[in-house]
Amino acid sequence: MNEKLKTLESKRLQLLKARGKDIKVALIVLLGALIFTFIGVSTEIMALIVVGVIGSIVALVFFGKSSTHASKYRKLIKNELIHLLLEEQFDNVVYEPNSHISIDRINGTGTIKRPDRFHGEDYIKGEYKGVTFEVSDVDLKERVETRDSKGNVHVSYQTYFKGRWYIYKYQKEFKEVLKIVEGRGSYANKKNLVKFETESMAFNKKFDIFASSKEFGFYLITSSMLEKLLELEALHRGSIVYCYQRNELHIGVNDRKDYMEFKIKTPISEETLDVFKGDIDLIPAIINEFRLDSSKFK
Repeated sequence: MNEKLKTLESKRLQLLKARGKDIKVALIVLLGALIFTFIGVSTEIMALIVVGVIGSIVALVFFGKSSTHASKYRKLIKNELIHLLLEEQFDNVVYEPNSHISIDRINGTGTIKRPDRFHGEDYIKGEYKGVTFEVSDVDLKERVETRDSKGNVHVSYQTYFKGRWYIYKYQKEFKEVLKIVEGRGSYANKKNLVKFETESMAFNKKFDIFASSKEFGFYLITSSMLEKLLELEALHRGSIVYCYQRNELHIGVNDRKDYMEFKIKTPISEETLDVFKGDIDLIPAIINEFRLDSSKFK
């Protein structure tokens, strides 16, 4: 691993240097373009204005070129490092940077509002302690209409859920459903479900619980599980939703975070890699803490 990190660090420095060079050229050309444009406008010399416009276009080209170096680095990390880290922890790993969990599966939980637009990436599938999992980044947007002072309608798409979606598949298939939603649960589909509370006041303030029956809810929600859910909530900004249905546990973490990202300015070393590994470590942590490999789920 150390040799691999050294090779990636060398490539990172090369791309960072090339990016810095392009940005420098872009700034110099842009400055010159602004000067020519200013002089041309002041003296009404069209030729200088044209030179300024051309210079601005050239500067934009170099700014665009500089961004491609960061894009190359992103692909380099995803293709050469992430899969390697995943294989160290999990069995039967599949990593597809441009794929994602389908929106139909997310909508099927009835825990969040259906989006008008959807984007996802960094799809991971694997197995840990006999439990199969799928994970991907998701970005859900809703259509918003606004009307200006002249009565014109403007349409935009605003993000209301951005983070990670986890699906854990265990052996046992339950006939009932349990949903745990942080907040007031206003977007949870509560049809044929009963709402109930736990003995934990702290938990009841954070989450709403809906289940096919209280008996099923309390079968899955133990005192230790309540502690784990609160600990997990404390680790993240935003909100979290859970849904046990059939033989799957869905967890949606709405924390406005881009996972599996390594910035080009960040040196690659064992120390910085530990922070990056945190995005991966949460996957087995949920299996361990929620005991999804226990007899209850077999």
